[in-house]
Amino acid sequence: MFEVAGPVATDAGMQVLWNPERFASVVDYDSWEDSLLEDEDILQHVLAGMLVPINLGDSAFQFVVRVGGSDQIADLTEREQARLLVTSDPYLITSAGALYLSGLENVSANPDNRALHVAAPAGRYAVTVNLIDWESEPGSRTPTGDPSPHALPDFVLLLKPPTRPEPAFRQSLQTLPPPPEVSA
Repeated sequence: MFEVAGPVATDAGMQVLWNPERFASVVDYDSWEDSLLEDEDILQHVLAGMLVPINLGDSAFQFVVRVGGSDQIADLTEREQARLLVTSDPYLITSAGALYLSGLENVSANPDNRALHVAAPAGRYAVTVNLIDWESEPGSRTPTGDPSPHALPDFVLLLKPPTRPEPAFRQSLQTLPPPPEVSA
């Protein structure tokens, strides 16, 4: 199993897990705009299994990405499971050996150091996006209000080989289900 962790920020409204092979032609702003400016363009990459949206607006979050295989399944830890708020339906992503997690604006043929490199052996993966309520855990903040060094992440992305038969993969730019309506 492989795991990578780190902060990922975006000013483009969306963090994304993406396959660099799909974006080899994105070499400048014009080519980025041709491929990723419109929601319809982004959705085509989602449908092709080349991009997973984490669509939460301009933001910065702490992420953990876990890649499992047939010998060791990626799963939430007991601490993460205890603080899990919501899980997305699975998205499809295809890897040729490497994926990246970055802000949408950083998708390119040459990912920079703002992108988390995710070693994912070649193949197809079912990806779930798990929102963690890390702040509800005692001791998650320092006395100054910053996240403590042992605080859980905001999100855990789990990459697992798809089950057979394969699930119906999520095909939406809205990553997580909307919160339940509150009755008045």
